[in-house]
Amino acid sequence: MTPFLLRFICEPVTKEPLALIDATHDSEGNIVSGTLVTTAGKGYPIINGIPRFVDFVPTKTVESFGDEWNYFNFTDFKVNWLEHTVANTFGSTDVFQGKLIVDAGGGSGAQTKWFAEYGARHVIMLDLSHSVDDVVKRNLAGIKNVDVIQCSIDAPPLRDLSIDGMVYCHNVIQHTPSVERTAQALYSTVAPGGEFVFNCYPMNDQGPVRWVRFHLVYKPLRAVLSRMPFAVIMAYAHLMAMLRLVPGLGVFLEKSGFCVQGDVPRISNESPWQRLRRRFKNISLNTFDWFGSHQYQHHKSDGEIRLLVNALQPNDSKVLNAEKYFMRPQAVGCALRVFR
Repeated sequence: MTPFLLRFICEPVTKEPLALIDATHDSEGNIVSGTLVTTAGKGYPIINGIPRFVDFVPTKTVESFGDEWNYFNFTDFKVNWLEHTVANTFGSTDVFQGKLIVDAGGGSGAQTKWFAEYGARHVIMLDLSHSVDDVVKRNLAGIKNVDVIQCSIDAPPLRDLSIDGMVYCHNVIQHTPSVERTAQALYSTVAPGGEFVFNCYPMNDQGPVRWVRFHLVYKPLRAVLSRMPFAVIMAYAHLMAMLRLVPGLGVFLEKSGFCVQGDVPRISNESPWQRLRRRFKNISLNTFDWFGSHQYQHHKSDGEIRLLVNALQPNDSKVLNAEKYFMRPQAVGCALRVFR
């Protein structure tokens, strides 16, 4: 934990300041251990350089994500991030230059790493799962301008109106107990001129085919698979990935809702075998994520998201990407940008 983080960190619920006591530092002055305490004496430990705020949502609810990111590691999907999320949400990586960025639900830490690589001033990653003690440490090793906080993103331990850059929550908010509450909590940390970037799984059940796929295939299948051990869900994801590569059959399985490949960007000079392997990994990850054992997975209609955005920012001129976000089919990776 860098000393820089102390100017932003606070008690997650009351937002009162926290005092650092019993701190130990490394040779570069970073805080390795200690306790952050309220005026009433409630303490939050700093363990291995990571402040821990795990009292509000049990880490068990996201254990599947910790297993997922420790297994897959999202760094292999940088081309997807650049060609989908960055291109369709921001246009280019220039927007990250010099920014203070909060990566809410950072998972493997890959996007935190990329924000830093593309010129962010400082990145604060928030994640509740045990990935913070495994893959995140590996991905962020040697990067100086990042901090990691273990916490629920629906109770971020950051001061209100303190983030003058960007609070980023991509493909995460649907996995919290309440999409609306989490959005309000994250947006509350955004300072004037800053922005909140988020998306949410859509309620894609309009029309008879989509209705059958969502309600009669996806929902019952996830109800069963999400109760299975990690190894069982992973075996299902790998089986579907192999079958998805079979011409004809694979398209049928995805259109029917049994697996998710999504768009796989092409890489120049990539051999057919390399692309096949990358497709297999893409399908395995997306299918595992779609059916995994994480507790929460909400789907919101366009109307619900419009109401949420209006509650955050009623001035339409301060909401970017709305037309692209609500277009169908939606641009892959597109997220809303809500400025304060």
